[in-house]
Amino acid sequence: MNGRACSRWTVFEYMKNRYRLAGNIPERDELEQEFEGIEKEELDEGIAEFEALLGIGGQR
Repeated sequence: MNGRACSRWTVFEYMKNRYRLAGNIPERDELEQEFEGIEKEELDEGIAEFEALLGIGGQR
């Protein structure tokens, strides 16, 4: 993400905006590329927060 500090909330917002604007959910490999260098735990937590928002936790 262009040298920006990334957290679970950055991942969450990216996923939320993508879903809202395009109607689809980014795949994990896309997120790993978009947030290269983010800690695995932060990426996992961002995904979990987004899934909780949609009520789909554990279905990816």
